[in-house]
Amino acid sequence: MDRLFQLFGLSAIVGIVSDLVLTVDPDLAPFQQIMDQFRTLIESGHLRAGDVLPTVRQLANDLSVAPNTVARAYAELQEEGLVISDGRRGTRVAADVRTTDRGKRTHKLHEAIAQFLQTLKHRGFSESEISTALRRFSR
Repeated sequence: MDRLFQLFGLSAIVGIVSDLVLTVDPDLAPFQQIMDQFRTLIESGHLRAGDVLPTVRQLANDLSVAPNTVARAYAELQEEGLVISDGRRGTRVAADVRTTDRGKRTHKLHEAIAQFLQTLKHRGFSESEISTALRRFSR
């Protein structure tokens, strides 16, 4: 099997994707965790344009989730323009993904921070507690 992956250049992708994990996070749905991890792999350049993602069934089996969970993650990634689904050819990283677009990166950073802060507030932390902790952490 490894030889087959090497022939088609898939061994690196399989290694990267095998690192995907789902955590027990009541504030983040499994499909969102899958999306976030693939988004990170794509934006960091670990997955490149044209790289094939695992099939919905394969990834669902590997992560022990329902196929609809993976299908939703793939659909949302496609909506964001990060992947393209091409029927029998599978789901691939889109060709026009720009990982160095400063404006997009800044926007995504702000979104991530907002989501992080919202999660902390949802868990009962005050703005003062969050601010104090962040100042201590950044030293």
